[in-house]
Amino acid sequence: MRQFVIDTEPDSKGLFYISGKDYRYIRQVLRLTSGDMIKVCANGIQYDTTLCTIDESKKRITLQICDTADKEIPSVKLNPDRPEFYLLQIIAKPQKMELIIRQAVECGVTAVLPVIGEYTQKGTEKSLMQKSGANERISRIIREARQQSGSPVDTKVFEPLTIREALKIISEKSEEVKAQNKSSVCVSLYERNEESVTMHEAVSADKNRKTGFAVIAVGCEGGISPDEIKTLKEAGFKTVHFDANILRCETASLYGMASLQTTVMEGNKWLSKE
Repeated sequence: MRQFVIDTEPDSKGLFYISGKDYRYIRQVLRLTSGDMIKVCANGIQYDTTLCTIDESKKRITLQICDTADKEIPSVKLNPDRPEFYLLQIIAKPQKMELIIRQAVECGVTAVLPVIGEYTQKGTEKSLMQKSGANERISRIIREARQQSGSPVDTKVFEPLTIREALKIISEKSEEVKAQNKSSVCVSLYERNEESVTMHEAVSADKNRKTGFAVIAVGCEGGISPDEIKTLKEAGFKTVHFDANILRCETASLYGMASLQTTVMEGNKWLSKE
């Protein structure tokens, strides 16, 4: 089921009041009418709601959270055991980056770290986040992708970073999950096969602890430079080479994240059965 993403909280009676652009979205895009059900995500919490009233004169819609009579408002929170997934993406051309971000949101990625790499086209990072209206556009892409996919994850896209700045963020996250007695997985896609491992080998390095955090680094047009691969390896990344066709950067990010998520989740599931 699609979801509707908003930044407000329900009132004490379990009601959401929708107006403005959100009103037009529900009426003209989703084409909902009284009695229809819709999943609402408000500040990271999902609710099943029913559209109660449509006030055409005030352009306002009222949504009622299901089953709130004499009981606590029901909600669905993120599974605390679900690993957090980060995408370290060397900044590609703006149109491709927007697609990469959209796909990452649909995959439930926690954060996208856009990195200014050696092969990043000059000035591209300014087009991504720093131009007037760019942040608003990225926010809209995230919201639309969450509404389309139903992802409960509030994906964050960082401002353009250097590779050192991105690795510092990753290091801090790894220390956080280490304190929870969980492991971290750091992999980088690489078009060369030298010293590379399979995704399964990269994920199963720590066989005694569940993975709490996993990050994948993906290059832009032209890939990741040898110096950047060296820096990533020094930070604990393992290079993964897929025995597949040559992939565009926007395809590689989706393909790689799907492979990482599947392998990590299967590994955690296997450890849960022990």
